[in-house]
Amino acid sequence: MAKKETFLSKIRGDSSISLNEEEMLRKELLDLKMSLASGKLKEIHKIKKIRKSIAQLKTVQREAIKEGNND
Repeated sequence: MAKKETFLSKIRGDSSISLNEEEMLRKELLDLKMSLASGKLKEIHKIKKIRKSIAQLKTVQREAIKEGNND
């Protein structure tokens, strides 16, 4: 059985999506936090998942910058 492509492997494979992806994730996180504050959010685990995705994206961006400086 083939492994499911993870978010981290997806962003490492395609560097052009990083800026748009980060903006989209931050907007989604804001929407989730607003829903949580108003008491409408039932799936609070999504907040943790989005925060983790943003951190992974920033890590990949920093790795790319570091690789560029080492060349």
